[in-house]
Amino acid sequence: MNKCKSVSFKESKTGIFLIVLFFFFVSCTRPPQTHESKPVLPAEDAAVDSLALIPSVITLPISIKTSVIEDILNSQINGLLYECDTSAIGVVKPVKIKVWKSEPIRVSLDNTDLNYCVALKIMLGFSFTVGAFGFSHTEYQDVEAALRLKFRSHLTIKNNWKISTATQAEGYEWISDPVVKVRFLTVPIKPVADLLLEKQQQTISAIVDKQIENAGDIKNMIKPFWTQMQNGFMASKDPKIWLRLTPAEVYMTQLQGVNGTITGSIGIKSVVETFLEDLPAKEKDDTIRNFMVPRPGDSGFVLNMYCETNYDALTLMLRGLLVGREFKSGKREVIVQDITVTGVKGYLLIGLDLIGSYNGRIYVYGQPVFDKATSTVSVKDLNFDLSTQNTLHKAANWLLHGIILSSVKPYLRFPLHDKLEQSRHTVQKILSHTELYKGIYIEGSVDSLNVAGIRLTDDAIRASIYAHGAVKLKTTN
Repeated sequence: MNKCKSVSFKESKTGIFLIVLFFFFVSCTRPPQTHESKPVLPAEDAAVDSLALIPSVITLPISIKTSVIEDILNSQINGLLYECDTSAIGVVKPVKIKVWKSEPIRVSLDNTDLNYCVALKIMLGFSFTVGAFGFSHTEYQDVEAALRLKFRSHLTIKNNWKISTATQAEGYEWISDPVVKVRFLTVPIKPVADLLLEKQQQTISAIVDKQIENAGDIKNMIKPFWTQMQNGFMASKDPKIWLRLTPAEVYMTQLQGVNGTITGSIGIKSVVETFLEDLPAKEKDDTIRNFMVPRPGDSGFVLNMYCETNYDALTLMLRGLLVGREFKSGKREVIVQDITVTGVKGYLLIGLDLIGSYNGRIYVYGQPVFDKATSTVSVKDLNFDLSTQNTLHKAANWLLHGIILSSVKPYLRFPLHDKLEQSRHTVQKILSHTELYKGIYIEGSVDSLNVAGIRLTDDAIRASIYAHGAVKLKTTN
């Protein structure tokens, strides 16, 4: 027998009320819905100002010791220089002549002229017939004499980098007595000197001109440095900094002689850049162009360098400032749990993980700009990305109207003053007698640093800096 119990209407209403009340409390204590989003930035990339690389003219001194020229000439002008069996001296004929170099050649400088003498030992062989009482016989006699032939070579440099000389005879001087007596004959020796000067001038001048041109091929002198400067130099090991020059034009002054040295200078107009850690690849130009005469105003030095702050460092800095911070609007609030900083399409992108009235990640973005007055990078035109805007419109529109943007923006300031000072010290260290190539050192000073602009790379905010100063290259002899 089934037993049934009737329920009154009053009890039924009470039960329904309790069920509704239960679900109401459950719904009120449930955490807000978590929102996941991926950043959606504007279709166009952020506008980036074109930062022109400023070229500099660095001067490389060239010096050639006259002792080097002496060694070359002495190696080429040596031994027996002239020989003839059929010469005539006055009424005496034939006369045998042999000529040797008797002393090392010594070279002196007179501004752009080389002066040198070639000391000669002369052997004269005479034959003559003596007759008496119907008899005659031929006698032979050798006589030595010595003189110096004088030459002058005017130095110029052609724009194909070759040193050119125009050598001419400047006369002679006797070392021994210019009059030779052979038995009862007095032989005038001046015609011998005139003959030798005429015969040897062309020969010796040709040797001198050729050897000096070969010895003074300045293109070959600078070619190793020309190649290496485009390969790049390790300017600092800690931190690792590379220095690279990209040549555009070449200037050259004419040569001068000072204290036994032929001097000149080469001006290489180049873009000079520094790179941190890794040296990016770049195609080299191995052609050394013909040089030009220096132009007024082609002086001064600008080092194009870069100061970087990577996104990991920015992320850690902002985490220390923002994680745990509350942002409130009326009765609603959110707490920052985490933050990340990256660069995308020219924008600085900041991801914020929030809990509270809104659970999930949102993104704000803007363009980094540099404030010269405070040496600080900040973010202008801060805004939510498109994905965040759509999500907030649906979930928590109050966030869209200022609280997050106005609260976060003051923290998006990254001071560069310390990094700029560090860069100044680093550049000054680089310019303090750093060897760029074997025997070639860079020396100079930094007058000022100017931030030319801000760019975003895959890994960091990069400040492009112009380091102005005075620089020269020195060589060791």
